[in-house]
Amino acid sequence: MNSPLSAGPTARTVAGPGPYRGTGLPHQASAAALPPPPPWRTYSGGPDLEPPPDDVAETDRRLGAAVRAALNMETAAGETAAVNAALSLRKPLLITGQPGFGRSAVAFRIARELGLGRVLHWTVTGASVLQGALYAAGPAERGTGVRLGPLGTALLPYGRPRVLLIEGLDRGDFDLPIELRAVLRRGGFDIPELAEDGRATVTTDDPGVTAPVPHGAVACHELPVTVITAVRNRIFPAEFLADCLHWEHPAPTVAELTATVRSRAGITDSADPRLLALVAELAEAWSADPHALGQLTVTQALDAVTLAATGPWPPDETPGDVAARLLDLLRRQVPGTP
Repeated sequence: MNSPLSAGPTARTVAGPGPYRGTGLPHQASAAALPPPPPWRTYSGGPDLEPPPDDVAETDRRLGAAVRAALNMETAAGETAAVNAALSLRKPLLITGQPGFGRSAVAFRIARELGLGRVLHWTVTGASVLQGALYAAGPAERGTGVRLGPLGTALLPYGRPRVLLIEGLDRGDFDLPIELRAVLRRGGFDIPELAEDGRATVTTDDPGVTAPVPHGAVACHELPVTVITAVRNRIFPAEFLADCLHWEHPAPTVAELTATVRSRAGITDSADPRLLALVAELAEAWSADPHALGQLTVTQALDAVTLAATGPWPPDETPGDVAARLLDLLRRQVPGTP
């Protein structure tokens, strides 16, 4: 007689720490395998579409051509555990923290490491509505005239999940997280404008790519890998938070800032010694000043290095003098702002 515990799907085995390592280094095919989604987050969409295109240029712009491993750069505390839990559970990962600390870069590292193709990117503003991220219907000059947004494209059926970055969800309307939760829980949505067309085709958010959506029904068979960024002080609805995993992105360490700036600015060991010294000065100043630690962003550090590399460098200025002068310029506020 079979035990009730022996019935049903095959049990999920306990594996290693997870496929995501936080290095930014693409895995071999065997190491990039994802755990199957839980049965309660598996949907009926299909057949699978072709694998999505890569966007190497955008990924390199976001992360730099060099990867963390090559720069001996440590992963932020808790990052790998949070990402691997989100991958295993197929739950959205809500990353809070100050802007400029690398929250969005996590999505691009996931895509690059696991070979999941181009990151689908939705930047939320105060005027954002959910339908704009799902699809837009315009004049049928070419094809159906319907174009899927980043969220709509992420909910198409693929052999492997897409990576969806929702940037700045805290800037949207209070009800937007609840609406997002409902669509993700359903695993798809309908396009009423195409309900009568059994051979409907839409343009996706991927450049030059179309997809069939018979009768306007969009359905995935597993949810996208969703990374959501927000500042820490936004109060989200409790039911939305219950459907997410949360990770607070810490401020980068001196070593992380140094490695990130060198990677994204393309500064190698053979670069101008003054630039190498400038990066070190920026990192040291950041470490020594608690106020600077909370205010300096990676983008500001990159801008300072760019100005130093392209602008005049008075012969009597030390790297420390240049760092102070450029950061003062970059932090200077517009008159009348707090």
